[in-house]
Amino acid sequence: MIVAALIVALLVSGSAWAQPMSFGVRAGVPINGPLEDVTRGSIVRTFSDSNAYVAGVMVELHLPAGFSVEADGLYQPLHVTQQFTFGTTVTRTSDSFNSWVFPIVAKYRFLRLPLAKPYAEAGPSFRAVEHTISYFSKAGLTFGAGIEFKLSKLRIEPELRYTRWGADAPETTTGSNLAPSNVNQVQFLIGLAF
Repeated sequence: MIVAALIVALLVSGSAWAQPMSFGVRAGVPINGPLEDVTRGSIVRTFSDSNAYVAGVMVELHLPAGFSVEADGLYQPLHVTQQFTFGTTVTRTSDSFNSWVFPIVAKYRFLRLPLAKPYAEAGPSFRAVEHTISYFSKAGLTFGAGIEFKLSKLRIEPELRYTRWGADAPETTTGSNLAPSNVNQVQFLIGLAF
């Protein structure tokens, strides 16, 4: 929260607006599922049955010496299936719900070549899940690396992002049969910004 407060203070200060800002979209796919595959005995199996997509908006404040601060609002639909096995009978129920992830990362561009600039990023991530479940971890740390390609005013940024979420609340306290979230998540994303 301290980092978020510093970023807000930086954005509202007069000197921050003198720096160039860029806006754009960021989209991609999860490399691993957002939910763990869990089997309880031989009767119940809960798993994520799709790694759909991640998409959202981004804003970036460019600072001197190759540094910048980026904030994203990324939407990711989540799907979970529960499979019940009783003898030879198998029944499935599925549920879908929305999740939003808000990473705030400090970026550093190095090897400032004319057309390509590799970068590394790190910062906190916050998550909101719109569902009756309440046990998902709400905060984590994000690390990433990518390359920025500049074509006129358009910036194209393919990257890999890793997020380490905090531990979910214990299932025994929530009474839920859904799978816990995967605390280690990796995504391939592409950003387009002006």
